[in-house]
Amino acid sequence: MASAVRFLHCAGFRFDSPSWEGPPEWQKLRNQDLWQTFEAVLSLCLTEKVDFLFLTGNLFEQEYVRKETVARVAESFAKLDGVRIFITPGAKDPLVITSAYRLVVWPPNVHIFSGSISYVEIPSLQAIVYGAGWTAYSQESSFLDGFEVERDEKFRFMLLHAEVDSGQNTAGLIPLTLEQIASSGLTYLALGHKEVWNGIQKAGETFWADCGSPEVRSLQQKGPHGVLLGEIGKESCQFEYRELAQRRYMEKVLPLQADLESLAEKITEDMPAPNGEDVVSLVELSAAKRVAYSILPQVFSDKIQERLVEAANTETYKYWEMVRKVGLAAIGQGWEEDEN
Repeated sequence: MASAVRFLHCAGFRFDSPSWEGPPEWQKLRNQDLWQTFEAVLSLCLTEKVDFLFLTGNLFEQEYVRKETVARVAESFAKLDGVRIFITPGAKDPLVITSAYRLVVWPPNVHIFSGSISYVEIPSLQAIVYGAGWTAYSQESSFLDGFEVERDEKFRFMLLHAEVDSGQNTAGLIPLTLEQIASSGLTYLALGHKEVWNGIQKAGETFWADCGSPEVRSLQQKGPHGVLLGEIGKESCQFEYRELAQRRYMEKVLPLQADLESLAEKITEDMPAPNGEDVVSLVELSAAKRVAYSILPQVFSDKIQERLVEAANTETYKYWEMVRKVGLAAIGQGWEEDEN
């Protein structure tokens, strides 16, 4: 019997999704980055000698996914000798009739969960892996409502594309509660839905985490991007978050200047030089000025939109709306006139 089980937990690759915030010419580059990160995950599975690879949703973008992409992923998984791969379809890639998961024959080391909770038992590791996959684009009931495992010496894992109740939850998704997680009796609950790593959590005796997406897609996704490595034994548990993202959106607070040439130079100050090891800014140094001009209005608009949403009254809203108009005019977008 195994004294410990090692796993790698990741989610949210969204292969073939065109959703990369930034200039259109970044899309090809970012798709290449995504595949590079995927290869890094596979390599990490082998070097760390993990028993399980958990993928908790949104491996593909159903609306845009191509058969050759799915085939490439399946072929890559087949090369992970000795690694059992568990996948739960999520909100972006549900197991519908036209699902990406139905486009290829998956290798024998891959198990894809479908519908309500089911499980796979691995006697050699004294482990049971549970999971439930999305079969529609919205969730009809809570995954963990009334769920509880037998309390014994086995390692019990579960994969869900879900989020924990925060009071500000996503439409079409029924959140889990901490009480449900605590009463489940699971050893580790692997979640997928958030875009950013939220740290290792614990409810009752159950550890749980949402590892976030492996690559940043939006200026709003501040924080690390990567995967979670875990080792759970009878006496102790160890977790390590590994940042694998090829790029990073960087935010700088700068004084407003009329001279955009100087502003572009300030944006690129202290940027790490690109090399094979560092995680570098998505603002490439070779095109720094062009990028600065292209993203400045977008960043400015995003920040003002936050103020508008938070406006406590009509006067405050009008104030920030005026700031938005003046600001966009100042950075060359032109003055916006009301239709009336």
